Amino acid sequence: MNELILALNEAGIRYLLVGGQAMRLTGMPRYSMDWDFFIPPRDDKNFAKLNTILQDEIDVPLLPLGSRGENFIQTYQTRWGIIQFHLGLPGVPRFDEAEKAAIIRHSEQGTPVKCLSGIHLLAAKHAADRPQDQADIAFLEELKRLGKIF
Repeated sequence: MNELILALNEAGIRYLLVGGQAMRLTGMPRYSMDWDFFIPPRDDKNFAKLNTILQDEIDVPLLPLGSRGENFIQTYQTRWGIIQFHLGLPGVPRFDEAEKAAIIRHSEQGTPVKCLSGIHLLAAKHAADRPQDQADIAFLEELKRLGKIF
């Protein structure tokens, strides 16, 4: 996945890593099979750049958010694993706001990864409120209490 993150960064792609992989980069010992990216829902230049980078990996192009909410989440199986692009996140403000609050974390290889801020990641976890989110919520609440990520 490091190869993809490097390509996204080099191309100036607007993205925020969210979900289990973002939790892992905050220090939560967590396993997740997929990589979830929050991207701006109607940024045509961003979609064009993403589709160029992913052209050999995906069978149908990544599409902007439709007028009735179609394409809200788009999932692809790639050589790097499952990648999901989210064009909105429950509990999180619009992409532009979330991007301003982004936190740069680093992969195991030292690559900078643009991640959803702790406060927005916590809000997304509360909004989803699935059983698997409970440990993430507790972990983020403790980091918040300790003033470590927000």
